[in-house]
Amino acid sequence: MRIFLPLLCALCATPVNGIFDGTCPKKDPPPGVLVLYQGSKLVLSCSGHVEADGVKVRGRSSSDENQTSVNNIRNTEALMKSAKPTVENTVGEGYHSNTTEAGESKSLKHSATAYTASPSTPTVWETGDYEEQEGEDGSRVTRSMKPRLQWKWNGRIVGKGDRDWGGIGFDRRGSSLSLSSVRLSDSGRFTCYHRGRERFSLKVKVADPPETPQLSCYKKSPSSKIRCEWAPQKPFTIFPNCSLFLSKSATKSFLHLQCSYSSKHSRCWCALDHNDDELRSNYMAYLCVTSMAGNATSSLLSFMPLSILKPDPPSEVSVRQEEGQEMRITVTWNFPISWKSQDSFYKLIYEIKYRPLKSFDHWQIQMIKGTRSYTIRDAMPGVEYFIQLRTREEYDGHWSDWSTPVYESSWTAKRSVEYEDLTATTFSVYTEGSGADEDLSDVPEPMPGGDEGSHHILWISCGSFAFLSVILALFIFSFFPPLQTQGQVHV
Repeated sequence: MRIFLPLLCALCATPVNGIFDGTCPKKDPPPGVLVLYQGSKLVLSCSGHVEADGVKVRGRSSSDENQTSVNNIRNTEALMKSAKPTVENTVGEGYHSNTTEAGESKSLKHSATAYTASPSTPTVWETGDYEEQEGEDGSRVTRSMKPRLQWKWNGRIVGKGDRDWGGIGFDRRGSSLSLSSVRLSDSGRFTCYHRGRERFSLKVKVADPPETPQLSCYKKSPSSKIRCEWAPQKPFTIFPNCSLFLSKSATKSFLHLQCSYSSKHSRCWCALDHNDDELRSNYMAYLCVTSMAGNATSSLLSFMPLSILKPDPPSEVSVRQEEGQEMRITVTWNFPISWKSQDSFYKLIYEIKYRPLKSFDHWQIQMIKGTRSYTIRDAMPGVEYFIQLRTREEYDGHWSDWSTPVYESSWTAKRSVEYEDLTATTFSVYTEGSGADEDLSDVPEPMPGGDEGSHHILWISCGSFAFLSVILALFIFSFFPPLQTQGQVHV
């Protein structure tokens, strides 16, 4: 029994490990293109020699057609294979050489995409002004020195102008150009000119190898397509080719499906059709990403279409006050925009969360079933609230993202303010620095409504004065008539 179980595990694991074999090959660059990883060292010679990370690399032409053979050398050690000797003159687009090449094996530990094979037989390259000979040991001997060489990068003279050329160097005659550590900005065409004539040209692309994809798949409704996608952490410097391998059951083979790459969002994505009777089938999928800089494969992803259901947030969320109710706010909403009429068989549940706008940790969360409205009954009067909703299928899938927040406060009654009528209010007056000799205090100031009280007092005073005047007059006339009579008799 102890022996049987490990054997059973090994047998089960073998098919899973083998499904990736040969399904995600790298993409070879076009003829005349050399692909390097950032940080690689590059040496170019006007005689057509190319050296990457200390290894001589050359264009190699086949017997059928002239083309550039490019191998991607990973960070792990890779043995460069030997090539058969050829005497072809043209080795790729814009790549000129009259060199015969033979095989050489060398182990690499750097990341670079490089031409295979290096020359070992004697080679002579004549320009008219000087003659350069290469011996069996790879050394070059110059017999005369009257060079008129010039290197250009994308038509610009190398080493001049306001461009940052980085770690660029030349040999004493300028026949060799070296870049100590290539950068993304060094991508372009390097050309050597002698007396104004092009002698050697090579297009260089500097790129990072693809990241290991992290594949994710989802559906927005039961009737919608399955969407699988991956977005790298860093944008691609060379556009990749994205492919999805899909199996709809453990007994079926994997189908190769071409995906799309969005340069705007830097994302690989695929849209997959399926039948309704496959909603609970066991799917398996993995993503293959290839480019001239390398290739990468995601882990195997297993899922059922209904288990990856993730709707859009509820739509048309609105809030309103309830007149006369100071603690209530009513919220209404509609189905997600991607939830179609044919999906009505599947029921949605909702979740609402709300809090006072100025409070960041006092959330209230409520589950809602069978309706698309909810009344908040514990709102604080007059306080503005932050409100959001999300949804999911009742039994399968994941919660949607939260909806865009809405804001509302409960209804509040309008209250009138009454003021007391005051005849006067006493204020203390201070005359600091005014030059006054006397201290003034308790100066009465009339208030609105004080004039009316003064009028009443005035009328009462006038009435009392008139009444007293009449009484005084009657009192005087009661005594003066006899005095007047006596005066008349006396005269």
